[in-house]
Amino acid sequence: MKLKCQLIGSKCPPYSHKGEFYPSNETLTGLLPDLRRCANCIAYEPPSIPSFRDDLIQIASITLMKRGPEFDPYHKSGASFGSFIRPRICISLANARRKELKYHSRERSGCFIESDVPSLQNCDCVNESGIDFISNTSDVNSDCFVDSLIWDISVDNFGKAIPELIKVLTHREQQVFACIREDMPNCDIAKMLNLSQPRISQLSRSIEQKLRKRCQSLGLVE
Repeated sequence: MKLKCQLIGSKCPPYSHKGEFYPSNETLTGLLPDLRRCANCIAYEPPSIPSFRDDLIQIASITLMKRGPEFDPYHKSGASFGSFIRPRICISLANARRKELKYHSRERSGCFIESDVPSLQNCDCVNESGIDFISNTSDVNSDCFVDSLIWDISVDNFGKAIPELIKVLTHREQQVFACIREDMPNCDIAKMLNLSQPRISQLSRSIEQKLRKRCQSLGLVE
């Protein structure tokens, strides 16, 4: 499976990096050209939304700084940092684009459909020896209340608010919430915590209600 850059005459950026990845202004600055290329790819894919490009660059940067440290340069696959991080950034940007198009579709008489979003089936991001990223990343068409909250609050502010937000959750709810933030499906969460799927769904609804109420009390959302 390969990610294919949507920009004519371009290829997916290399995201060249050796060894372990440590988030810093220096590493971010060095990879900024690659981040811009990915943002342009998603922003200008028809129907283009060039006004969203700067937001996409920020989202790509946050994804890089958050997920980059998870890279294992000693993994038995021998995959490069680029093959590890590209699909994660691509999926993050595609999710953000989908939500933006969905939001604007409510404002216009026309309606965008899911096929407007770049498909991972044509992607060019992982070579034959690369890490199997599909099991570790969210479905490009997935959505959950965490995504919605992050979208409403902004990624940066959401991250800062997390320590305060989780105080309203029980220990079990915190366990489930941690799994949800890792994009784990309910069936996997149920297996890991030795609970039934209906129970996980019940806990998820409770978590959503508590977090939204707490976000409102903190003035993070309306």
